[in-house]
Amino acid sequence: MKLSQILVLVFLFVLAFIPRLYKIDNPIADWHSWRQSDTAAVARDMAQNGINLLYPKAHNYLPMNGLPNPERYFLNEFPVYNAIVAILYKMFGINTIYARLVSVFFASLATVFLYLLTKKLINARVGFLAAVLFAILPFNIYYGRVVMPDPMHICFSIASLYFLSLWVYKQKISYAILTGLAWAVAMLTKPYAIVLLLPASYLVIRAFRLKAFKKPGLYIILALGLIPLALWRLHINQHPEGMFGSGWLINQGDIRFTGAFFRWLIFERMNRLIFATGGFVLFFFGLVSNRIKKEGWFFEFWLLAVIIYMTYFARGNVTHDYYQLPLVPVGCVLMAKGVDFLLKNGVGFMGKMINWFVALVLVLLMLAFGWYETRGFFNINHPEIIEAGQAVDQLTPKDARVIAPYQKDPAFLYQTQRNGWTDFDVVETMWQWIKQDGADYLVSVNYDDQTNYWLDRCQTLIRNEKFVIIDLQTCQEEQASPDDSSTLDVISM
Repeated sequence: MKLSQILVLVFLFVLAFIPRLYKIDNPIADWHSWRQSDTAAVARDMAQNGINLLYPKAHNYLPMNGLPNPERYFLNEFPVYNAIVAILYKMFGINTIYARLVSVFFASLATVFLYLLTKKLINARVGFLAAVLFAILPFNIYYGRVVMPDPMHICFSIASLYFLSLWVYKQKISYAILTGLAWAVAMLTKPYAIVLLLPASYLVIRAFRLKAFKKPGLYIILALGLIPLALWRLHINQHPEGMFGSGWLINQGDIRFTGAFFRWLIFERMNRLIFATGGFVLFFFGLVSNRIKKEGWFFEFWLLAVIIYMTYFARGNVTHDYYQLPLVPVGCVLMAKGVDFLLKNGVGFMGKMINWFVALVLVLLMLAFGWYETRGFFNINHPEIIEAGQAVDQLTPKDARVIAPYQKDPAFLYQTQRNGWTDFDVVETMWQWIKQDGADYLVSVNYDDQTNYWLDRCQTLIRNEKFVIIDLQTCQEEQASPDDSSTLDVISM
């Protein structure tokens, strides 16, 4: 590789890396702290108690899927991201910054792979534009530094398609192996990477036609990609107590193809949040721009694969904005094609200047509106949970079990650095947690009916206007009336 090419790759990596350092020291209490704190809890548990990839554990004893979870299993994605973070924790000490830096690294590496893939299938200019847009897109900046496996998933998704393109053109077994391994990691972190079969199949069939089925590399890719996922799913299905109930993600409320479905995904997410109006215009310019022979319809098939995924997991995509992250890479390629389309199609000097100006304005609008929509994601809206968590860590034994009610959001419990529960329950169940499961303390940032119930019956460790820590081992059970359980219903998600 020439020095100039190396410099381009380094530039793109750094361009993506630097903006993702913004508020890198944020505690895990910003946007989507729920998902981040679960991921971070698994990494911290690995650092403290050993790395067990088959049985990752979070801090939460609260039943999952309605089943008791006394081992605190957190069986979702294969915990390769958590293990990497845990290794850094063991080397340098437990600090959220290291977890965020792992995500920043993979987001920056994804930028490089997007450039290489687009350069391979279109040209260097469009590849460079796509990578730059991917690096500076505000929505992508925020989600490129979260404590979640998604940046790693996106990185290996793009890498798998890039290595596949190399295998198609050079037919080396080494590239088939790299493709299969990258695709395996992508699917182990997020199983919906299986939709990449659509653009991958287009690329392979376009190159080899039916002769593709005679290529050993094809079977290497499929075996390396699919077998690890199948084994992992087989394993975690033996422990449903540690799995999230995910059926609701598909079409809860029959939202698919309703007006709300299209409004949320197209207008609110794609237009306002992700591509931020200016980028959305460029996105459509890219869709209608000319395609070169080498490119074919690859990126359209990639886009179609993402649309199929978003449609199938309709409720999940409407509920969570980060579910649209697989749209970002192919969206940035189409935006780059849109910019390239404008820059090449002006008539005369004045026409070219106008097109350059329009392209620049649209990119600036994307940055301005995108930052306006995402700037609040970095905020810590409830700093009291951090202060209360620090108090628990300072005032209670390291092996204490804590109830930290926060509407089942584990972010509060995570701040305490203790194992425990993330919500209240009815009185009888709470007493069971105290007597049988060893619940030692209740920490609350709300003086609501549930908290006051236990305040009336137990001694406090500390109490101020922001939070209270209650010693549950001092509670007087005989004062509890069964009638009170009606006021302590489980708080719904």
